[in-house]
Amino acid sequence: MHPALKSFFIICTLMFTSPTTYSQVQNIKKSVQNDKSTSFTYSSSRTYYSSHNSYNDRTSFKESFGDQILGGIFHGLAFISVEAQKSVLSNKEKHPNLVSLQANLDYGTNFSELTFNPSFRANWGLLATDFRYALLHDNTGSLESLDWQVLILRIPIKNIKLNYGIGFTSLMSPKSTYFESSTGFDINLYQRKLNLSGNYRWTSRKMDYRYRQEVKFTGDYQIMEKNRFSLSPMIGITYQEYFKQDSYLLFNVGVRVRLSWD
Repeated sequence: MHPALKSFFIICTLMFTSPTTYSQVQNIKKSVQNDKSTSFTYSSSRTYYSSHNSYNDRTSFKESFGDQILGGIFHGLAFISVEAQKSVLSNKEKHPNLVSLQANLDYGTNFSELTFNPSFRANWGLLATDFRYALLHDNTGSLESLDWQVLILRIPIKNIKLNYGIGFTSLMSPKSTYFESSTGFDINLYQRKLNLSGNYRWTSRKMDYRYRQEVKFTGDYQIMEKNRFSLSPMIGITYQEYFKQDSYLLFNVGVRVRLSWD
């Protein structure tokens, strides 16, 4: 059997035999509630012995935002000098999509669960920001969140960009917020027509386990370009794990729209 065809069958087998053969959304929601309750109980016990405010979901994010997100942004901006940003922007023709706006419509499924992840991203030289709506649905209900990588540092090396970002994910129901980091890469090939991306996201821990870890690989190929506008169909594979107990593998299809100033 041809290696590529063999790999395709292995991926399909994994998709049908992964832990997603049973419903997971309700389990994940219960785990979020337990995580919130455990965090509150733990923080309340700490309050008995210290003068610090208790850690609960209503106050923890507001109290920590300045320390974690704003502090990370400050250090990230300090890392990038004005001269470095000017130097990169003055050589935009060497680095594709260096200054651009990008919108993705991304649908994923493994035939028992589905995801829908529309997203918007703004790139400006060594900096970027990325916002997405994340929906996970099965026959027990839906899990929705707003994920914002507030600041992403991008290091361009010829046709490769290395990324590191900080932000948060905010769940709609049950309401809860986790800080989230990301790292990844983008590779442009075939005269910028083909773009390959890899991304790893992980949330902070409130107690024992991380709410979510995600690994995603995508490829998009530009089929249309007019002036600054381009359109690219997209395919990919996503693996997500929640609280070290619920995980699934999905096949993604979608479309990517870019508006570039290269």
